[in-house]
Amino acid sequence: MNATAKLALVLGPVTEQDFFEQYWEKKPLHVSRSSTAHFAPLLTLDAIEAILSSQALFFPAVQLTQLGQTIGVSDYTDESRRILPHRLIERHHEGATIVISQAHEKIASLADFRRDIQSELKLRCQTNVYLSAQGQQGFNAHFDSHDVFILQVAGTKTFNFYEGGVELPYQHDGFQADKHTVGALSQSIALEPGDTLYIPRGVMHDAVATDQTSLHITLGVYATTLRDVLMEMTQHLTDKDAVYRKSVPRDLQARLYNDDLSMKDKLQHVLTPNLNLEGVDSALSGIADTVAIDSTQNCAGMLSAYLFRPAIGKTIQLDLSRLTSVERTDELIRLRTHGQVLEFNDPLRAVIEKLLTAGDFEVSNIEGLDGDQTQTLYTRLRCANLLIINDPR
Repeated sequence: MNATAKLALVLGPVTEQDFFEQYWEKKPLHVSRSSTAHFAPLLTLDAIEAILSSQALFFPAVQLTQLGQTIGVSDYTDESRRILPHRLIERHHEGATIVISQAHEKIASLADFRRDIQSELKLRCQTNVYLSAQGQQGFNAHFDSHDVFILQVAGTKTFNFYEGGVELPYQHDGFQADKHTVGALSQSIALEPGDTLYIPRGVMHDAVATDQTSLHITLGVYATTLRDVLMEMTQHLTDKDAVYRKSVPRDLQARLYNDDLSMKDKLQHVLTPNLNLEGVDSALSGIADTVAIDSTQNCAGMLSAYLFRPAIGKTIQLDLSRLTSVERTDELIRLRTHGQVLEFNDPLRAVIEKLLTAGDFEVSNIEGLDGDQTQTLYTRLRCANLLIINDPR
């Protein structure tokens, strides 16, 4: 299943275009499905039992929560805060919700899923897992500061929406009970196994497991906002031009607090940046690099000794499915893949362009490269796990 299919698993039958035009950052979306096993390839209770049985897990990466109950960390961890699985499970059966944060770091199927969703959306993502006991609620009403997709794997859960909340909060502006008021109930949505529920950031909600134990994945998505672009542009501009690294002139600083408009106009002129199209391109490129590097590298097949034999005599082609994006400038070509960004200038850039369009290349016959350059290209692409290699011998 490729990255496009993974996103369709989350949204279908709603198309990506319809979702972003009608729902993204605007309103919740409930996708109801008849297949109760829709998300079974991503997560099962067996997979959770496997990591509890085989991995050293620590609080707060794994924790318990239960509305109206205080659960001490020492109730289910040892002195080093390592999870004691039997105690964790016992408290879960008494009503607590098990929360596995950054679950893609522990469960292989979610690592692949998160990697593919990031590749398709070009946005940073994370996965958390929630296992709630029948009839129990883990958290009070709140809002999230990032957009979330609830993927109901098993059991049933009712999500309640309330008035209040914050319109499109920043990532650092999370819910605070003493600051944000929960308003009247506005809507309730019952999730069945196989359903998806999208909740925009800032929308007030809570959730209650109903007549069955509920298991769901929360796919958190971190939007790239216009503010992010402006901040990235400002960073590029101030790195490039030393004038913005100078202190405010003393005479100007002292007169800022009076009515001398000429001095304020002068400062405004200095601080008005040249936010042009080139600056936008640089900012978006930097943000795309951040998203690529945030993704975990796909290492499938890299431990094969065959991969690290000499290049001469082999036929290679780029594995385009592992490229998240390609960017071209006057000086170089940039390949983004999971966990890294590779840059090539001439003469390697010209060969990369051919590999992107022409398919197979026999390594010994790459026009324009000498032996050292050929080996360099082969090694860089091989170590990035971007090659499909055929050896006729």
